[in-house]
Amino acid sequence: LQYVRGSDPVLKLLDDSGNIAEELSILKWNTDSVEEFLSEKLQRL
Repeated sequence: LQYVRGSDPVLKLLDDSGNIAEELSILKWNTDSVEEFLSEKLQRL
């Protein structure tokens, strides 16, 4: 998680090597949308 003052919120998904695999603008997403998306995308360890 990184905060950059003045920039739009972006969600960056990394691959196993730590490289950016997908970058999504979440400017108009609400908290529920972010939680739902992450629960579908992320693997539980």
